Amino acid sequence: MGFNYAKERRKFEARWKQLRKQYEAAGMSEFAIEQIYLFDLGVFRSERAYVNHTQRLPDVYITDDSANHSTLLQKFKNLWVNFDESEFYSKNGWIDTIENQMLLKKLQQLSIEDLDLLKFIVLEGHTQEELAEKRRCSQRSISKRLKKLIKFLQ
Repeated sequence: MGFNYAKERRKFEARWKQLRKQYEAAGMSEFAIEQIYLFDLGVFRSERAYVNHTQRLPDVYITDDSANHSTLLQKFKNLWVNFDESEFYSKNGWIDTIENQMLLKKLQQLSIEDLDLLKFIVLEGHTQEELAEKRRCSQRSISKRLKKLIKFLQ
């Protein structure tokens, strides 16, 4: 799962209860102990913020186990798409697996070049920069083409 704040805070406080006793036994002043505690608390909070804003995405193939580690995927479970590659008999065989008839009709109207662009970006996960390098054009032209495709498909 992700970061359980209550559980982690209890562990932090329990560890600090022991540390506080050790520091007092070593003769440290209460002020110095409190300063160290506040510093450690700040580190604890920054770790929490890091976990909240940096979410691990699972591998290419999403399994229930890998999705449990990503709070982002848990939040948007309805956006999961799993493809069975054995269903893709041809280069653009993935189109035949689409159940939404309106989307299917629009995809069938696209050129092979546009379908390849969608396949590389959506299914294979390439970046616009990689695609621009492969097609020997600018990233901006790929971006413009994608915007036109998105507008057409909406």
